[in-house]
Amino acid sequence: MKHAILSLAVLMAALFFPCPARARGEAKPNIIVILVDDMGFADLGCYGSEIPTPNLDALAKNGVRFRQFYNTGRCCPTRAALLTGLYSHQAGVGHMTDDKGLPGYSGRLNDQCVTMAEVLKPAGYFTAMTGKWHVGQNLGVVPWERGFERSLNAAAGGFYQPGDEKAKLFLNGQANPVLPMNWYSTDLWTQYGIKFVDDARAAKKPFFLYLAHNAPHFPLQAPAEDIAKFRGKYKAGWDRLREERLARQKQLGLANNDWTLSPRPDAIKAWESLTETEKDRFDHMMATYAACVWHMDKAIGTLVSALKERGELDNTLILFMSDNGGNAEGGPNGTTKGEPTQPDSNWFSGQSWAWLQNTPFREYKHYTHEGGISTPLIAHWPKGIPASRNGAWESQPGHLVDIMATVVDVGGASYPSGKIKPKEGVSLRPAFAGKPLARTQPLFWEHEGNRAVREGRWKLVAKENQPWELYDIETDRSELKNLATKDSAKVATLAAKWDTWAARANVLPLGGWRGKKAPEDKASTKTRFTLKAGDHLDKADAPAIANRAFKITVSFDTKKATDGVLIAQGGASQGYALLLEDGKLVFAFRTKMGLARVATMEPTTGAHVAVVHVDAKGKLSLQLDGKLVGEAAGNGPMSIIPVDGLDVGTDAGGKVLTYKKTETFDGTITSVVIELEKK
Repeated sequence: MKHAILSLAVLMAALFFPCPARARGEAKPNIIVILVDDMGFADLGCYGSEIPTPNLDALAKNGVRFRQFYNTGRCCPTRAALLTGLYSHQAGVGHMTDDKGLPGYSGRLNDQCVTMAEVLKPAGYFTAMTGKWHVGQNLGVVPWERGFERSLNAAAGGFYQPGDEKAKLFLNGQANPVLPMNWYSTDLWTQYGIKFVDDARAAKKPFFLYLAHNAPHFPLQAPAEDIAKFRGKYKAGWDRLREERLARQKQLGLANNDWTLSPRPDAIKAWESLTETEKDRFDHMMATYAACVWHMDKAIGTLVSALKERGELDNTLILFMSDNGGNAEGGPNGTTKGEPTQPDSNWFSGQSWAWLQNTPFREYKHYTHEGGISTPLIAHWPKGIPASRNGAWESQPGHLVDIMATVVDVGGASYPSGKIKPKEGVSLRPAFAGKPLARTQPLFWEHEGNRAVREGRWKLVAKENQPWELYDIETDRSELKNLATKDSAKVATLAAKWDTWAARANVLPLGGWRGKKAPEDKASTKTRFTLKAGDHLDKADAPAIANRAFKITVSFDTKKATDGVLIAQGGASQGYALLLEDGKLVFAFRTKMGLARVATMEPTTGAHVAVVHVDAKGKLSLQLDGKLVGEAAGNGPMSIIPVDGLDVGTDAGGKVLTYKKTETFDGTITSVVIELEKK
């Protein structure tokens, strides 16, 4: 399904100027965006870790690393911001994938955003993704309807092997595809990523690949031989290993000499206070985590080798990052249930090791202090990054919202205007060459009431329901010296900017992630609607069809039209459309449980009366001129009033379907009557 209207300018550019770089005799660069899951700031060798990551280290050595790159502190919001170039609340995913009844917390990508795939595809790119989606598949938002021509994905993560109940995969939209036996997800995503690269090469197009690993997210699972590589190495303990990581960060040039370690939280025990049995258990836990990271790096090496073999590496921009900081879920003792080589095990590395993973920072996933939102960013592109920058550190702050702007810039694409929200970030391409970014606005965060704003060297940050803290990040990256009482004017200035951003970016009301309903969320009480061609109703005025039976009667004449929408209500998550498709009358009904369709067998021409009936359980029937032409059991009733409004003669908001030729009906619509049964 196409969920957003690309501007006329974008479409015209795609038609008449599909590959401007190629017109000059230059090949457009390929683009690969790699996102890993729950990996801390300090977990790569090239960011100070003792975990060997030679393949990512090699990309860093021949590319640029960012000292200050930020995610949102949580998986779903990060994916929303990365894919769309908007702050996560603007895209509808301010929390997780549950619909909380508020625009910023709808739990799925909304219809006011576009994905990188939807922007790059009109620019001539072959678009593909593998891995963890987690931006609303449970609510009907799927990669194959958001611009990706190829996809092997899971709705969410939390697994590594077949046999796990969460390991339900979709290949190009097909559930339960035939896959290699005994797969390990890290390798599977890579294997299919390479296959999709070959599909792009066969199509003679540059490719965009979004590779979303679920490693090293819990439940931590890895092959036995991988875990064995690291057993015993973590008996040095988190206190000592944290000191060693910071020392390496300084040697690498990542950390300034004045960087200091945040103190050990009270909940985490001193390593030397543990018994030998406890130390062995914790060693096994972190060895399993390290194995997940090591295997992920190995898979990236496989991908890089495949690009080299195909002659594609030099002109491929690779961007690597993590979706949040190390994860303290599982508490200071972590969780070790079952054997971590098996799909039914449940291992969390927990707070004590997350403290190491986020060296030298405070806090973890969920929070907007540096430990929660800081990620490595590696950019590798031999043809696009000057050789003089190989191995360089970039100190300018960046954010996930910048990735969309970067791929638009690098890919020669056009970002749409109109109903799509303007992108929030700036292109990072100048920073690749050591030049200033064009940023004019601060960077912002909110998650679960934890909030922050970064402007220049200053960062204002707070936990939920706690007062603002102020830090000079240039001299105090570990956020140990709170300057809020010394500079109340700076606090007030930055807090006012955060308030303004929160109001415009669908962040408010604070606490909306808990499911508070917006007081302005009104619904029509009418049970009969008489409409005509060109009519539009906003959500508040449209039929309140949630959990309700209704009937639609449309009188129309096709004239010469063979395609187009007669009436549509809703869009990306839930909605319906009555349309012509290749001359056949079709009724499509989309709920959070999926899409159901009924259609005529033969093309429909001339003047007709169509009647659609949806009963209270979501069963569908379609009549044409008094004759029943189709029925379907459906996927249950509409659970909410669709966010998008209603249109007659087109589908002007979010799209209920990906329309083959056009969404606009060029015939005549004489009348439309919608009748709702009383509750």
